[in-house]
Amino acid sequence: MYVLDTNVLVAALVSRRGASHWLLDRALEGRLDIAISMALALEYEDVLSRAHLKELSWATTRQIDQVLDGLLACAKLIAPIQFKLRPILRDPGDDLVLECAVQARASAIVTVNLRDFASVKNMYDIAIVKPGDLVAELRRKEME
Repeated sequence: MYVLDTNVLVAALVSRRGASHWLLDRALEGRLDIAISMALALEYEDVLSRAHLKELSWATTRQIDQVLDGLLACAKLIAPIQFKLRPILRDPGDDLVLECAVQARASAIVTVNLRDFASVKNMYDIAIVKPGDLVAELRRKEME
């Protein structure tokens, strides 16, 4: 089980060529188990609806809404969050990712910026991985 940081979704919606997009496709196909809390879903919606992202994205507003709906449909919904950890991290959005990952007992948080989670790396039994590293690991497992 994985929790995707919002920056992974942003990267996936800016470029169809990268590891983030590959992971998003896998999640939407039901081939990557992800967890989402309601608070994290609202964070995704807030960030992905910002005008500057829409200008950079290959996706239309309707397609972005469909991606969000698809993620909610295929993800394990973590509700309610039993315990709040915030504030721990500098970015309140990252706190939402961490709370969801801890509650879901996720094996990893997938993020473009490992530094965002450096202060909690050894506090919980959750790996912090870059999208490209997870893609390489999943492809290796597929070949075994």
